[in-house]
Amino acid sequence: MFVLNLRKAKEGEEKIDIYYSKMTPAVKQIISIAQNERPVLYGMAEEEKILLETEDIYYFDTVDRRTFAYTEESTYQVAKTLSLLEEELKPFGFIRINKSNLVNIYKIKRIKPEPNMRISAILKNGERLQINRGYKRAFEDYLQEIRKSI
Repeated sequence: MFVLNLRKAKEGEEKIDIYYSKMTPAVKQIISIAQNERPVLYGMAEEEKILLETEDIYYFDTVDRRTFAYTEESTYQVAKTLSLLEEELKPFGFIRINKSNLVNIYKIKRIKPEPNMRISAILKNGERLQINRGYKRAFEDYLQEIRKSI
Protein backbone atom coordinates (compact mmCIF):
# COMPACT_ATOMS: atom_id res chain seq x y z
CA MET A 1 0.00 0.00 0.00
CA PHE A 2 1.23 3.48 -0.89
CA VAL A 3 0.96 6.49 1.34
CA LEU A 4 1.11 9.80 -0.52
CA ASN A 5 1.82 13.13 1.15
CA LEU A 6 1.25 15.90 -1.36
CA ARG A 7 1.88 19.60 -0.93
CA LYS A 8 2.47 22.45 -3.29
CA ALA A 9 6.14 23.37 -3.55
CA LYS A 10 7.50 26.88 -3.21
CA GLU A 11 7.97 28.87 -6.40
CA GLY A 12 10.91 27.44 -8.37
CA GLU A 13 11.21 24.39 -6.10
CA GLU A 14 10.77 20.84 -7.41
CA LYS A 15 11.03 18.15 -4.76
CA ILE A 16 9.88 14.56 -4.45
CA ASP A 17 10.59 12.37 -1.41
CA ILE A 18 10.06 8.64 -1.86
CA TYR A 19 10.05 6.32 1.14
CA TYR A 20 9.75 2.59 0.63
CA SER A 21 10.18 -0.54 2.68
CA LYS A 22 10.99 -2.75 -0.31
CA MET A 23 12.14 -1.90 -3.84
CA THR A 24 9.31 -3.27 -5.99
CA PRO A 25 8.70 -2.82 -9.74
CA ALA A 26 6.04 -0.20 -8.93
CA VAL A 27 8.50 1.79 -6.78
CA LYS A 28 11.15 1.53 -9.52
CA GLN A 29 8.62 2.81 -12.03
CA ILE A 30 7.70 5.77 -9.82
CA ILE A 31 11.38 6.63 -9.36
CA SER A 32 12.05 6.36 -13.10
CA ILE A 33 9.12 8.64 -13.87
CA ALA A 34 10.18 11.14 -11.20
CA GLN A 35 13.70 11.18 -12.59
CA ASN A 36 12.31 11.37 -16.11
CA GLU A 37 14.18 8.17 -17.00
CA ARG A 38 11.42 6.61 -19.05
CA PRO A 39 12.87 4.38 -21.72
CA VAL A 40 12.98 5.87 -25.19
CA LEU A 41 11.55 3.42 -27.66
CA TYR A 42 11.10 3.98 -31.36
CA GLY A 43 9.08 1.85 -33.72
CA MET A 44 8.99 1.72 -37.49
CA ALA A 45 5.69 1.58 -39.35
CA GLU A 46 5.42 2.14 -43.08
CA GLU A 47 8.95 3.61 -43.20
CA GLU A 48 8.05 6.17 -40.53
CA LYS A 49 9.89 6.33 -37.20
CA ILE A 50 7.48 6.79 -34.28
CA LEU A 51 8.16 7.39 -30.58
CA LEU A 52 6.31 4.70 -28.62
CA GLU A 53 4.96 5.15 -25.12
CA THR A 54 5.54 2.03 -23.02
CA GLU A 55 2.08 2.25 -21.45
CA ASP A 56 0.51 1.91 -24.92
CA ILE A 57 2.33 -1.33 -25.74
CA TYR A 58 0.48 -4.58 -25.11
CA TYR A 59 3.34 -6.94 -25.91
CA PHE A 60 6.52 -7.54 -27.91
CA ASP A 61 7.01 -10.46 -30.27
CA THR A 62 10.11 -11.74 -32.03
CA VAL A 63 9.77 -13.35 -35.46
CA ASP A 64 12.74 -14.23 -37.68
CA ARG A 65 15.13 -12.21 -35.46
CA ARG A 66 12.99 -9.10 -35.80
CA THR A 67 11.16 -7.60 -32.82
CA PHE A 68 7.71 -6.07 -33.04
CA ALA A 69 5.73 -3.96 -30.56
CA TYR A 70 1.97 -4.40 -30.56
CA THR A 71 -0.35 -1.62 -29.43
CA GLU A 72 -4.13 -1.73 -29.40
CA GLU A 73 -4.36 -0.79 -33.07
CA SER A 74 -0.90 -0.98 -34.64
CA THR A 75 2.27 -3.01 -35.00
CA TYR A 76 5.75 -1.47 -35.05
CA GLN A 77 9.14 -2.99 -35.75
CA VAL A 78 11.56 -2.18 -32.94
CA ALA A 79 15.35 -2.09 -33.31
CA LYS A 80 16.04 -3.76 -29.95
CA THR A 81 16.24 -7.42 -28.99
CA LEU A 82 13.68 -9.02 -26.72
CA SER A 83 16.38 -9.62 -24.10
CA LEU A 84 17.36 -5.95 -24.04
CA LEU A 85 13.70 -4.87 -23.87
CA GLU A 86 13.10 -7.32 -21.03
CA GLU A 87 15.94 -5.77 -19.03
CA GLU A 88 14.94 -2.16 -19.77
CA LEU A 89 11.19 -2.54 -19.31
CA LYS A 90 10.87 -4.83 -16.28
CA PRO A 91 10.35 -1.85 -13.93
CA PHE A 92 7.50 -0.71 -16.21
CA GLY A 93 5.43 -3.90 -15.96
CA PHE A 94 6.87 -6.05 -18.75
CA ILE A 95 7.66 -9.72 -18.17
CA ARG A 96 8.87 -12.52 -20.44
CA ILE A 97 6.21 -15.23 -20.88
CA ASN A 98 7.78 -17.44 -23.54
CA LYS A 99 10.76 -17.57 -25.87
CA SER A 100 9.40 -14.90 -28.20
CA ASN A 101 6.97 -12.76 -26.15
CA LEU A 102 7.33 -10.01 -23.57
CA VAL A 103 3.96 -8.84 -22.20
CA ASN A 104 2.80 -5.68 -20.44
CA ILE A 105 1.28 -7.06 -17.26
CA TYR A 106 -1.02 -4.03 -17.00
CA LYS A 107 -2.65 -4.97 -20.33
CA ILE A 108 -3.69 -8.45 -19.18
CA LYS A 109 -7.44 -8.75 -18.74
CA ARG A 110 -7.45 -12.26 -17.32
CA ILE A 111 -5.37 -15.39 -16.93
CA LYS A 112 -6.74 -18.79 -17.89
CA PRO A 113 -5.17 -22.16 -16.99
CA GLU A 114 -4.59 -24.51 -19.94
CA PRO A 115 -3.66 -28.21 -20.18
CA ASN A 116 0.01 -29.23 -19.78
CA MET A 117 0.65 -26.66 -17.01
CA ARG A 118 0.42 -23.73 -19.42
CA ILE A 119 -1.47 -20.52 -18.88
CA SER A 120 -3.14 -18.23 -21.39
CA ALA A 121 -2.98 -14.50 -20.87
CA ILE A 122 -5.99 -12.81 -22.45
CA LEU A 123 -5.17 -9.19 -23.14
CA LYS A 124 -7.53 -6.22 -23.00
CA ASN A 125 -7.53 -6.06 -26.81
CA GLY A 126 -8.73 -9.69 -27.00
CA GLU A 127 -5.43 -11.28 -28.03
CA ARG A 128 -4.36 -14.49 -26.32
CA LEU A 129 -0.72 -15.27 -25.48
CA GLN A 130 0.69 -18.49 -24.05
CA ILE A 131 2.73 -18.44 -20.87
CA ASN A 132 5.00 -21.46 -21.25
CA ARG A 133 5.94 -23.74 -18.37
CA GLY A 134 9.52 -22.50 -18.23
CA TYR A 135 8.36 -18.91 -17.65
CA LYS A 136 5.32 -19.68 -15.49
CA ARG A 137 7.09 -19.42 -12.11
CA ALA A 138 8.83 -16.12 -12.94
CA PHE A 139 5.52 -14.74 -14.24
CA GLU A 140 3.64 -15.75 -11.08
CA ASP A 141 6.40 -14.32 -8.85
CA TYR A 142 6.38 -11.03 -10.77
CA LEU A 143 2.58 -10.84 -10.62
CA GLN A 144 2.71 -11.44 -6.86
CA GLU A 145 5.36 -8.75 -6.47
CA ILE A 146 3.20 -6.27 -8.39
CA ARG A 147 0.13 -7.13 -6.29
CA LYS A 148 2.05 -6.52 -3.05
CA SER A 149 3.16 -3.09 -4.22
CA ILE A 150 -0.33 -1.90 -5.13
